[in-house]
Amino acid sequence: MENKKNSLKQTPVMNNHNTQHFSRSLNRYDVVCIGINGIVGAGIFLLPGKIAALAGPRSILVYLLCGLLCLAIALCFAEMGGKYQQTGGAYLYARDTFGPMTGFLVGWMVSISAIVGWATMASGFLLYLRYFSPHLSEGWCGNAIMTALIISLSTLNFLGVKIGARIINFFTISKLIPLFIFILWGFSHVEVSSLRPILAFDGNSIGSAVVIALFAFTGFEHLAVPAGEMRNPKKDIPKALFLVIVGSTLIYVLVQTVAVGTYPQLAGSKKPLADAATCFLGPSGGLLIAVGALLAIAGINSGIALTGPRNLYALSKDGFLPELISKIHPRFHTPYIAIVFCSSLTLILTLTGTFEYLVFASVLVSLLQYIPTCLAVIVLRRKSPVPAGSYKVPGGYTIPCLALVTCFWLLVQIKMVVILATLGCMALSLPFYFLRKRHLSNSEPN
Repeated sequence: MENKKNSLKQTPVMNNHNTQHFSRSLNRYDVVCIGINGIVGAGIFLLPGKIAALAGPRSILVYLLCGLLCLAIALCFAEMGGKYQQTGGAYLYARDTFGPMTGFLVGWMVSISAIVGWATMASGFLLYLRYFSPHLSEGWCGNAIMTALIISLSTLNFLGVKIGARIINFFTISKLIPLFIFILWGFSHVEVSSLRPILAFDGNSIGSAVVIALFAFTGFEHLAVPAGEMRNPKKDIPKALFLVIVGSTLIYVLVQTVAVGTYPQLAGSKKPLADAATCFLGPSGGLLIAVGALLAIAGINSGIALTGPRNLYALSKDGFLPELISKIHPRFHTPYIAIVFCSSLTLILTLTGTFEYLVFASVLVSLLQYIPTCLAVIVLRRKSPVPAGSYKVPGGYTIPCLALVTCFWLLVQIKMVVILATLGCMALSLPFYFLRKRHLSNSEPN
């Protein structure tokens, strides 16, 4: 694929010192786990009650509908991801399709979202520790636990992408086990009468429920970021995206079915799965779900610890950030400076609490990845045919257009103050972009 003429990708600054390369260690199983880990987080333990309050038994179908809508977006990522061998994900797709400025803005916001999201999830980890002991989440003890969590995950990812992937694999399987127990044990206790009327339709309530549930599906895009460390990204990214969305949808639908069918007070519960599990498993059910939620949040932390620094690396490699950040460790083949930089900023946000003012923009930032990627599928197809052997979304432009409609529908649901704050953050980054562009232009040989 040809880059834009004014792309910063070919600047000499980026080719002087960074002679090390990533190790292609990630197999398809690792990639699938990164995707499932990105989706199945705290939301599955907290959202069933809110969605049931809006849609009742129809909340089961809400998750199914959301899965289909997100599948359309994921297939666009599959087509784009199948064309790239480099690390960067949505940033690369936007850069090569719409130019370096658009790519920079997408990459900038994705990087900020990763840092803020990691800080948020590190703090969220403490909330679930309260189930075991309130003192663990307070004062110096809470700060020490958050610091240890961030530093340990950063260190493990520093030592190699395969180690980081194994940590993600562990948390992915570990958090799925409590959910599978919940599903398998709970199905025998489901009251069929509680699932009616599942097909009744109320446009307003269903629409609101879909918006909330769609947010629970964000995170699948993370699996495309470390393409430069995958053994076969051309085949693994498309297949993994399909498996991740279908598998996550199935889990959400089954969990919601058990929750609705076993716990009549689900709509008013603040800890819906724990309360539902207590109904048919007793007190041990609540403990099981608390452990699952803790593992889920730890898993999200591990996922961001792996993919977050890679976003910074991709920006640095193209000259949008200082070259130092794109350095790769000669022994461990990881972006070690980016890992240190990302984890340091995360620690500052976590310990100061300033991340609370930015956390609500995280969903909007996901859309800023989805929209350019879906548009890129349409734009690049009109410029040139999809390369032979690469995945192509079936049905012509139907699925990319459906994905775009879904994204814009979600966009109008977001509060204007969040949109303005995010746009302001993007605007503040532009002077930095032009300064870096000027610096790199001056560095070019005459």
